[in-house]
Amino acid sequence: MSKLKSMQQNPPIVTKNRKEIVRNIRPFARQNEDGTVSTHVMESGEGGGKYKYQVNPTIFPNKDSSWTDLQGKGMAAYNEAKKRGEVFGFKSKKRAEKFAYGSWKQGQDRREAMKAYRNRPKEE
Repeated sequence: MSKLKSMQQNPPIVTKNRKEIVRNIRPFARQNEDGTVSTHVMESGEGGGKYKYQVNPTIFPNKDSSWTDLQGKGMAAYNEAKKRGEVFGFKSKKRAEKFAYGSWKQGQDRREAMKAYRNRPKEE
């Protein structure tokens, strides 16, 4: 299999222009039960290679405007994100965690996301 064909079937991890890309990959938002809206619900984890820390969405829009919700499904969400080319790679664990919390957002949404990041339970 040629390298080009391999990349088409398995999109590479996004490592450049992450903020711009994540802001533009969702055509519409999902209405949550609590009245808020979401375009991404991110999770971070540890992978391998040069970009050891990876972040991926856990909710995915469908063509019919419905959503596939894979929150709490671990590898199922990662595999779906990888299939869609929506896995973001980082060399730093802290940067990956901040991105998962919403450092890519703008304005008040970003401020609220970073407040949630600072107030998260610390790992032992």
